[in-house]
Amino acid sequence: MTVPLSTHKTRRLLKLYFTGYPQPVIAKRLGVSQGTVSNYAAIFAGRAEEIGLLNAGKEFDIMNEVDSLRSLSVELYKSEITLVEAKQGHNIIMAFQRLGVGPEQHLALIEVCQKAVDPDFVMAVLKLSQIESQTGRSYQQVMSCFEQAQNQLPQLEERIADAKAELKATSDALTKAQQKLAIQKEYLMKYQNEVKAKEAQMEKELSAKTKQSGVEKKEVEEVAILKAELTKKGLTLPTLLKLAKEFGHGNK
Repeated sequence: MTVPLSTHKTRRLLKLYFTGYPQPVIAKRLGVSQGTVSNYAAIFAGRAEEIGLLNAGKEFDIMNEVDSLRSLSVELYKSEITLVEAKQGHNIIMAFQRLGVGPEQHLALIEVCQKAVDPDFVMAVLKLSQIESQTGRSYQQVMSCFEQAQNQLPQLEERIADAKAELKATSDALTKAQQKLAIQKEYLMKYQNEVKAKEAQMEKELSAKTKQSGVEKKEVEEVAILKAELTKKGLTLPTLLKLAKEFGHGNK
């Protein structure tokens, strides 16, 4: 036999019931038996079949709970999800929460689970385990180092770009210096050729001068010998020239 409850208590019972509280919990909160909770739930279900869910909600003054249930039913219908599937999804989400996985990480965790059968994924896990063993760092520490390196990457790229620019400037300066050196070498070679030509000409002129000088030296020596002979005979060169002129030899 159902124990009669006040309108207020009936409304509280049904609100807790449609909120999802287990019947034993509702019974304990309201100080009634679990059978009473079950009976009032059956009474509401019967009225809903007779006059409709919305009208039953108005009658028992639990429209907010009924609207929430209807909205949930509409969402499930639109998503083509059954109540069983929704319950399974809820269990999965709760399991994720127990693992410390937030909603924003659900898809990533699902992808990881899908990749778990991939040999490459297994090798990646083994490699990570080796890195942890070799470095003595945990996954979080390894990822922290990776993130730091990734954050420093733009600075390193900028430094590399600056070094490349500096290297290019140095290379351009070296190219200009090499071009200038080539021009100087060409000028030096031309100057050396001119010097060689000038030396050859000077050697030729010197040879001619030397030959001419040799002739003049011989004539001077002959004159000196002749002068010495004349001196021995008591004659001078002017006297000899005068005598030669008198005897008709002035032209020789």
